[in-house]
Amino acid sequence: MQVTEAQHNFVGEIVDLVAALSGDEREIHPETAIASAARLAGSFMFRSFDLELAGVEPGTLILSKEADEKAPHLVEIMTAALKMFDDRLDTSKLGGQHRMMGEEPKLEIAQSLKALQYDAMLKAQSHSLGPVQAAEAVAIATAFVVKECIANIGIDVGFNVGAAGFVEGCKTVPPALVPPSVQH
Repeated sequence: MQVTEAQHNFVGEIVDLVAALSGDEREIHPETAIASAARLAGSFMFRSFDLELAGVEPGTLILSKEADEKAPHLVEIMTAALKMFDDRLDTSKLGGQHRMMGEEPKLEIAQSLKALQYDAMLKAQSHSLGPVQAAEAVAIATAFVVKECIANIGIDVGFNVGAAGFVEGCKTVPPALVPPSVQH
């Protein structure tokens, strides 16, 4: 995958947004940070599917051929980015049948998307990124978050939480795009 300068700049902004989700004592719960970034990537991809969603409630699971094709694409990007960040990582064994998931994220999908998506969408628009380009950039940001969390949870857990988050985001109707200050 060729990363544009706009996507590269967007990656850093997304990492900053995810870091702002910090919990008590400014410490970020690794699984929450990874899942939130991955769900955001999946949600950007979901928005590119152009599905008819009139009357469908946010949070509804939507099974689609597009999600089945695009979620693995995000996993591939995360894997490639992890190798790029540290070529010593053995990514060949990731995603096997024994999927260690670590702790549950402290935010549900709707909570993490509400916390991130509005600002992320504005930033994507400021870089003239469409939903697919934004999703790919956020997959790279997810890899960066995984890399930063490896010391605490290991690469297996980080990778698997990210992969699950991509699928979750690609198959869930996102909440409405409202500024966080307006949300109830």
